[in-house]
Amino acid sequence: MHSLDLPDDSDRALSHLEMHLIHRPDDLAGHTRRVMLAQRLDDADAIYGALVDLFIALAERGAGLKSMLLSRTVLQLGQPQRLFLARHLGGGVSAEAPVQPPARRAVLTRGLIGCATPTF
Repeated sequence: MHSLDLPDDSDRALSHLEMHLIHRPDDLAGHTRRVMLAQRLDDADAIYGALVDLFIALAERGAGLKSMLLSRTVLQLGQPQRLFLARHLGGGVSAEAPVQPPARRAVLTRGLIGCATPTF
C-alpha cells in the first residue's frame, strides 16, 4: 500500500500502519496515511498519537507537512492536544520527552507519557 488511498478496512489498516511505523519511522507517506485514516475514523486519540509520532519522526524538519496535517485535523482534537502540537511545530518532539497530554496511540515515544510530577 503506497498510495494515499484510504482502504475500506480502516481500523485494521490503522493498526498495521502503527506497527509498520515502529520499524520505519522515516516513512512520511505512512505517517500521512495514518493521520488521514485516524481522521476518517474520527478517532481523536489516534489522530493525536499519529501527529505526535510524525513530530517525533521529523524533529525540527517538515514544518509544512506538520502544519498541514495539524490544520486538517485541528477540529477533531481537544484544546490541550492542539496547544501541545502547536508549541512543537518548529522543533518537533523528542522521543524521550514527556508528552502532555498523554498520547496513548503514539508508538515512537520512548520517554514518559504524561506528567513528570505525581498527582494526588
